[in-house]
Amino acid sequence: MTLEIRPLSPALGVEVLGLDLAKPFDAATGEELVQLYQRHHLLLLRGQDLDEDAQIRFAEHFGPVSRRSPAMQKAKAAYVSNSRADGILGQGELHFHSDNTFFQHPLKAIGLYAIEVPPEGGDTLFSNCAAVYRALPEALRRRLDGLTSYQLFDYNGDYNRRSVEEGTPHDANRAVHPLVWTDPDTGVRAVFLSEHTAVRINELPIAEGEKLIAELHDWIADPQFGYRHRWQPGDMLLWDNIVLQHAREPFDLKHKRTLRRIPVGDPDGDRRFPQSRTIVGPMPWVEPAAQPA
Repeated sequence: MTLEIRPLSPALGVEVLGLDLAKPFDAATGEELVQLYQRHHLLLLRGQDLDEDAQIRFAEHFGPVSRRSPAMQKAKAAYVSNSRADGILGQGELHFHSDNTFFQHPLKAIGLYAIEVPPEGGDTLFSNCAAVYRALPEALRRRLDGLTSYQLFDYNGDYNRRSVEEGTPHDANRAVHPLVWTDPDTGVRAVFLSEHTAVRINELPIAEGEKLIAELHDWIADPQFGYRHRWQPGDMLLWDNIVLQHAREPFDLKHKRTLRRIPVGDPDGDRRFPQSRTIVGPMPWVEPAAQPA
């Protein structure tokens, strides 16, 4: 079959029409979905009625389910929820980021299925960081080459507060990533900086690094590179966690919001992240000297 699709925005994403994910589909349909994901980075299927097993079956077309987070070790799926006792990350605003960048191999993809949604607010925003990279001035693109970020999960529970080394446990997850990620299969390049877990830019003095992080934030948050998703119950959304960054707008907490989350791991992580590395314990660092203007 040839799937019917509808573009979601000029920058990214397609809605796949007429496919019931509760029913098994053939290998050709699965391959077509993967190709659409690779081309558009985000798939939306509306009006779905999915249990955990059906959502997992769909996610596994794109890679293995990742179970490295505590929530995923205890259950088949995790729930982003402000109404469930086992809910995670259920309230508040979230700024643009990719998930699990404090590991050498971040998540490949993420799937969210909408169960309860507020009448307004709580939209999820996406930014195509490959399109961001293409739009950067040439001088800024050249400047990013060779720069890396130090990514840290610091356990503070505030995901809009920047990670800091001070007071973070020795065994916290830490990694170093290049600021520009290159897809080894296509050669496409994307800005790769998850701001809220970024301790610093390793090769720059602190003040200069902070200025660059702020500049890249403004590019990533520019709506011309994005798509805003207004949730409806039954929405199934799956996206590329590397090329895309996502954010969440605030909502009135008197309303319930529950999304079932299935993270997709990257079995090809060594090949896709050859310049990234895991850091064990606090990373020794001497601040570089500022370069002459």
